[in-house]
Amino acid sequence: MLTLEKPKASVTPIKKINPVFQVKDLNIYYGDTLAVKDVSVQFPERAITALIGPSGCGKSTFLRTFNRMNDLIPEARATGEVIYQEWNILDPRLDVVALRKEIGMLFQKPNPFPKSIYENVVHGLKCAGVKKKAVLDEAVEISLKQADLWDETRDRLTKSALSLSGGQQQRLCLARALALKPKVLLLDEPTSALDPISTAKIEELLLELMKEMTIIIVTHNMQQAARIADYTAFFFQGRLEEYGATAALFEAPKVERTKQYLSGQFG
Repeated sequence: MLTLEKPKASVTPIKKINPVFQVKDLNIYYGDTLAVKDVSVQFPERAITALIGPSGCGKSTFLRTFNRMNDLIPEARATGEVIYQEWNILDPRLDVVALRKEIGMLFQKPNPFPKSIYENVVHGLKCAGVKKKAVLDEAVEISLKQADLWDETRDRLTKSALSLSGGQQQRLCLARALALKPKVLLLDEPTSALDPISTAKIEELLLELMKEMTIIIVTHNMQQAARIADYTAFFFQGRLEEYGATAALFEAPKVERTKQYLSGQFG
């Protein structure tokens, strides 16, 4: 009996070994709907990887797999493997709280807590049982400096985080994630609601943070991917169509659909 062979993604081998994530035959469902289809790919450490593609193509769903955020959606389920530090993070026995300490996340819209700037930064540390004020104080200063927000907030740490501008709030959320010293940082369109100046600041921070951690970012802004990403993955209708070094993918895509998307024929 003849069967149709599924089209395979064009995945250029990554020279940088030591993959942080090894994704194998990943499928993600919302009820009976298959949102991410048969994805196999590796992401290298200490690099920025951009996930691009039209709205509804599955890239955000795919991103949320890495810290099990899809668990919060009752009808969501996944099959396959996502290997991180030799563990399949899809294993229901995995300690999700511990996983999220190592894999931080920044969302599309700033989501500071209605607390002081100081309390926002130390929230995760306190949840982890850190109580010493000296330790918390040091973490606040280091994290806010990493997020390029210390000079703007050092004299008003007790003020409400909601008093900050949108760009400052997003950098505060970044500082909150950095306080836990994550090994991986996931970002879901973190600058789409920001002005160009705030966007540029976030991008500069990501390029600096890449020296210490792995970064995976979902973006609709192809110029942003071209500016900051070492590698780019193009998704279409739940499938990984093409993945490789950003410069090569943008200049000479191997898949026709990638070429069409990059040239603006659809989006």
